[in-house]
Amino acid sequence: MKEDCYNKTHIDMSGKLMSADDKRWRAESDADAMARVEEIMSDPSRRKMAINVAKQRASDLQKRAGVMQRVAGGGSPANNPSSGSRAKTQVKKK
Repeated sequence: MKEDCYNKTHIDMSGKLMSADDKRWRAESDADAMARVEEIMSDPSRRKMAINVAKQRASDLQKRAGVMQRVAGGGSPANNPSSGSRAKTQVKKK
């Protein structure tokens, strides 16, 4: 007799119990994801484009993380020339 893997108790990564329907849906979604990975990896031009997009996204996220670090540290973008924003300077008249 084949055991139904969906009816076994399973706790997801957040510590919540998953229903049989949730487990079935996740397994189907994971299978689809695995098939897509194989399709992408077997097509050199598609793989190269995906890698280039991943590199660009990583670069964008690093820039955003730098901004968030400055915000978290209490730095003002107007006082930080590396933020891309220019601080206004006052010119004293003689």
